[in-house]
Amino acid sequence: MSNLLHIYIHIIKWVILLALIFYPFELLAPAERGQPFRKRVFNLAYAVLYLALVLFVLSPVVSLFTAQVLALSGGGLLPQLTGPGSSFIAQLSFAIVFAVFSDFCQYWQHRWQHTVPQLWETHRFHHTETATNSTTQGRHHFLHYFLATTFYLPVLVIFGTQTPHYIALFLISMLWGFVNHANVRLNLGPLTAIISGPQWHRIHHSALPEHQDKNFASYFPFIDILFGTYYRPQRDEYPPSGLSTTDEKPVLSEATIAPFVIWARRSQLLTRSRVEPS
Repeated sequence: MSNLLHIYIHIIKWVILLALIFYPFELLAPAERGQPFRKRVFNLAYAVLYLALVLFVLSPVVSLFTAQVLALSGGGLLPQLTGPGSSFIAQLSFAIVFAVFSDFCQYWQHRWQHTVPQLWETHRFHHTETATNSTTQGRHHFLHYFLATTFYLPVLVIFGTQTPHYIALFLISMLWGFVNHANVRLNLGPLTAIISGPQWHRIHHSALPEHQDKNFASYFPFIDILFGTYYRPQRDEYPPSGLSTTDEKPVLSEATIAPFVIWARRSQLLTRSRVEPS
């Protein structure tokens, strides 16, 4: 428990520090002006609670399952064949392969969350944010954690516990989430199709119908190009974010019971349709 507490405090420190680092840039060159500061505060407060739930309650349970997967895969396929190497080139190559494959798995998780109604309820809370900014990166329903773990299993089977250098892992696991969601006017030009950025990912959070179900990748837009979901924003295209529907629920409901309520209602409707005569 003391080790988990140390990890928890360490992550919270980085979350708060990165939020403070990004905030001045979001004030100097905002993609959307006049965002309520209270929404930023809510996201940070929510992150503190969400991470506590994940680390102290959900993670120990999930770890038992992932340990079984590791055991069945013999500790991972790649470690049995080769290691990442110690040279800079070897470490860089390994980090790129790891990032591309994990983003490929994340892409399909993300895409199915948008296309399968039942899975959408695990992701909807993230998209209720109407003031997308760097703190939005941690705004997820706890059910998202279970789904993300499920789609991470192929990465675990291939790479085992072998991960990139801690700097590359920091870029992949934490920093780039802040970059993607940052409320800044930043057009990457010709790099847009190569590496994700705040304008490109803002299209994914757009409330406009022409942007729906686009730009699912976390790091590499070419994955969206490959599967036909790529949308390249125009130079000054910074749409409003949030859901395009008007049936938004109270934020605390979205963060907690909303998915279960909706699933229960759908189940009741399905049961009723089966028993009622046609």
